[in-house]
Amino acid sequence: MVVRRIMSLRIFLTLFSILLTSVSLSAEEFAVATFTRGKVSFLAATDSSKLWKTLKVNDVLKPGDRIKTGNGSKVDFFYKETEIRIQPNTDFTLKEWDSDKKIAKAYVEKGAAWFRVSNFKKGSFEASTPTTTAGVRGTAFGVFYEEKEKTGYTCVCEGLVNVNGTEFAKGSGGAMKVGATEISKNDYKELITEDGATLKFKEKRKDNPMLSRCLPCHKPVGWEDNSFTPDETYGKK
Repeated sequence: MVVRRIMSLRIFLTLFSILLTSVSLSAEEFAVATFTRGKVSFLAATDSSKLWKTLKVNDVLKPGDRIKTGNGSKVDFFYKETEIRIQPNTDFTLKEWDSDKKIAKAYVEKGAAWFRVSNFKKGSFEASTPTTTAGVRGTAFGVFYEEKEKTGYTCVCEGLVNVNGTEFAKGSGGAMKVGATEISKNDYKELITEDGATLKFKEKRKDNPMLSRCLPCHKPVGWEDNSFTPDETYGKK
């Protein structure tokens, strides 16, 4: 009886050790949720029941997984020095992720996501919308898709980003509407500074509502807007 209990204990400890190793490897191979606000829904690619679940801190983001955030909700994922920040009212899917080959592809069906990319090959980290594909040549950028406008946007915070074959530098970005043949170029340098969103930003937003997506990360300077919850984690590691 004692021998049987000892054997059972050994088997349990072995299985527990394997489980811990598996979790550890997942955390090293994939991006892990480090921050959530509000309710974030999560549909795992491996879940045969296709049931949406509530995403929690320390959950792992794997290829094929889909994330939905509601009004005021968001989630941050970290992988080494790479960050993925999914903003409110966003439908996001991780299409591909290979940490060995240093390749990743993300898809923003609607809403907004911000990326700071490291540990990936030049041009091998892509973030797409229904109308745009942004390939990283630099470090940090935002991707947006506005359903009402049927337009995808990319803004570059650091380095260079190639959007639909056109290269954009820090402080600039591109926009592509459904059915358009050429990408529109935008300049954000006077709209957003190191201090935040300027008065020029406020005026420009009247013609370009998409700019409101920037307010969680870039606080108004010289004017007020209380319609967006500040992103507590933006710019922090």
